[in-house]
Parts: sequence; C-alpha cells; structure tokens
Amino acid sequence: MEEQNTSRRKFLGQIGGAALVALSAEAAWASLRFARAPVSYGPSQRRNLGQVGRFAGNRVYVDDAGLFVHRDAKGLSAMSSTCTHLGCTVREAVEGGFVCPCHGSTYDEQGHVTGGPAPRDLSFVRLVRDARGNVIADLAQTVAGDARLQVG
Repeated sequence: MEEQNTSRRKFLGQIGGAALVALSAEAAWASLRFARAPVSYGPSQRRNLGQVGRFAGNRVYVDDAGLFVHRDAKGLSAMSSTCTHLGCTVREAVEGGFVCPCHGSTYDEQGHVTGGPAPRDLSFVRLVRDARGNVIADLAQTVAGDARLQVG
C-alpha cells in the first residue's frame, strides 16, 4: 500500500510540474506578444490622382479616392464625397451642389451644408505634387476649403 501511495504521489507531482511548466510557457509567450505590440497602421491614406492635365475640366470625380477635384484660376482643391451624416457617398445634384442619396442631406458647390441631417460641411483634403508631377491626395490631412495646390 505504501508503494502505491508513493507512486500516486509521484504521478500527481509530475502532472503538477508539467502543468506549471505549461503555464509558465504560456505566460512567457503572452508577455513577449504584449511587448511586441502588433500594431497595424492600415493602408496608406495617400492616393495618386494622376497628372495635373487630368483635371482640365471644372470638377472631376476620382472614384478610388472618393474626391471631387475642382480646378479654378487659383489651382486645384479636393473635396471629400463622404457625407458627414453617416458616411454615404454624395452625388452631384442636377441643380448644382451635392446631395446624399441615403438621408437627403444637401450641400452647396463649396460643400457647405444647406439642408438635411448632416452636422457639418464636406471636408477638403491636402493636395501635393510628387517628383513626377502627379497630384497626390493625403486623405488623412484635412485643410481649409480655400486651400489650393498651385498648378502653374
């Protein structure tokens, strides 16, 4: 009987030791993962809109960037097509300005709210020119509506 108790005690000690080793390994793994902080910055917020000549007209919609690019005598500006109410994509209205097809918000030609549930005006994003002469929109950086990229 004494030998059976010793055998059982030894077995339980081995199981406890193995559990302690497994728990320690898991704690070490979790600590290492925490220290490395898997940060995801997401996709780039910069979009290549193409050459300046692409924007010869008054207003061009760039679908992959979600921007209305406007050219006038002062230069280029880029206004977001994202409604400030719930993020739907606004469309150009027949009578001028913009309208949100989801909830009816309306904006004038400069993106100012003229009606509906939208809480604020459409935003404008920063435009720069790269070394090759392409127009680059930085969707993460908003600017004032009168900010322009000079197009020489």
